[in-house]
Amino acid sequence: MSANTITKKDAERRAWIKYQLELRGHSFASIARDLGLDRCTVRSAVLKRYPKMEKAIADYLGMTPEEIWPERYELKAKLTRKRAVNQ
Repeated sequence: MSANTITKKDAERRAWIKYQLELRGHSFASIARDLGLDRCTVRSAVLKRYPKMEKAIADYLGMTPEEIWPERYELKAKLTRKRAVNQ
């Protein structure tokens, strides 16, 4: 797995996110401190859908949530495209 490849396996993706944050001098705890939240709140986005925290993590990585968790956003993209076609 290259440094830019995001795996679909949850445990590997969590490790990848932690590693990428560390490369940039951040952690779940430092993001939580910056946002005035508990570390577990930020970490929960890795385990389940939490758009606000997904966005925060993605911002720290210089990415979009859709790039990190594409499966969480596929349905939203499909619905948006369907609405655009129907209008």
